[in-house]
Amino acid sequence: MKKTTVQINGLPKRWTRSTLDQLLEEVDVRAEDLESQSDLEVLSLTKNHGLIPQTERFGKRIAIKNIRKYKVVERGWIAYNPYVIWEGAVHALRRDKPGVVSPVYRIWKRKEDDEGFVDYLLRTPLLIDAYNRFAAGAVNRRRSIKKNDLLSIEVPTPPIDEQRAISRSLTATRYAIETTEKVIAATQQLKQSLMHHLFTYGPVPVDEAENVELQETEIGIRPKHWDIEPLVDSAQFTKKPKGLNASNKPEIAFVPMEAISEESHRIMDVDMRKPSDVRSGVYFESGDLLLAKITPCLENGKQGIVDDLRAGWGYATTEVYPLKGDKISTELLGYYLKLSSVRDFLISKMQGTTGRKRLPKDALKNLPVPIPNKKEQITMLSYLQTVDQKIEAENQKLTALQSLFDSLLHHLMTGKVRVDPDKIKA
Repeated sequence: MKKTTVQINGLPKRWTRSTLDQLLEEVDVRAEDLESQSDLEVLSLTKNHGLIPQTERFGKRIAIKNIRKYKVVERGWIAYNPYVIWEGAVHALRRDKPGVVSPVYRIWKRKEDDEGFVDYLLRTPLLIDAYNRFAAGAVNRRRSIKKNDLLSIEVPTPPIDEQRAISRSLTATRYAIETTEKVIAATQQLKQSLMHHLFTYGPVPVDEAENVELQETEIGIRPKHWDIEPLVDSAQFTKKPKGLNASNKPEIAFVPMEAISEESHRIMDVDMRKPSDVRSGVYFESGDLLLAKITPCLENGKQGIVDDLRAGWGYATTEVYPLKGDKISTELLGYYLKLSSVRDFLISKMQGTTGRKRLPKDALKNLPVPIPNKKEQITMLSYLQTVDQKIEAENQKLTALQSLFDSLLHHLMTGKVRVDPDKIKA
């Protein structure tokens, strides 16, 4: 068998070299081999989150009805798709409940209990580089790796007790990452609930909501003392001033669609381009809200407020509407447009073919917008900004944890940092 060696400078003390063939054995248990298939959940393999229920990834089951030939995956068993392993889509099942995956996948289990060491090893940059050296195929996204080639890869291998200690260290960090992701998801749900409450009853405590006098509007119930006006009367579409000459500027701020987040309330990543490189674009000013108007960007919530620019203005992709608040602040208008019911209302007004729909400007102009008084607007903003600050803090924590995990993965798997098995116990 031809070997491909994962290169590291030197070999740490007590470490050896092993081929994956020495560490792994293939498992081929089919759903039809089990007494019952009723509890088997179809799993999907994702690059970042491992093996998860297909219904969780796609919102529905997309597998065929007859899963008799599907392969069973038990906790700790490793699954990969030969056609996409080169991008790092290879994971062990973490949950206790077994599931099934497509017959195309290959399933492996460790010959010796390493508590997940090889699972982590298989996703290191060194291994992914090895997969890419073997991957072959005419279509880049369908390059496959042969079983024998995978098993021939030679890797640096610590003693089994150190393998387990390495895995425990990485698992602890991964757990912190997953916990932080859950906090972010829960806080985002809280934000949607808070937005719904504020734009339905105003800035009043939940137990006082029943005392608010309400009115029925085209977009649901709202406080009776609020004015409900079309967006065109409560905000403005930013227009390019007459006589503005951009050609004599050394650089112009430009916001491409990629810079507009689906989550963040603000746009931070502004390109600086030569005037000759800005062939088309929509004019905007500092502090404007840019709202995506095309499929699927509008559905995904792409919008954001541009932070202050030194020039005070710039250009953005023509697939956005630049807005600034008038009777309602731009910041609060941004939150209002993020409300799920409002977003659904706008999506229902989109026109065009299935694959390329746009929100007509007139539909946005006629969107009913509630107008709280100034004091209420300030209070509502303070509540929502506090939640956003929490989300931002957790996102920063998540980024730091992910960097820590990547650093640990590299240093532990190459022996640059060693762990004492006696001090890192299960």
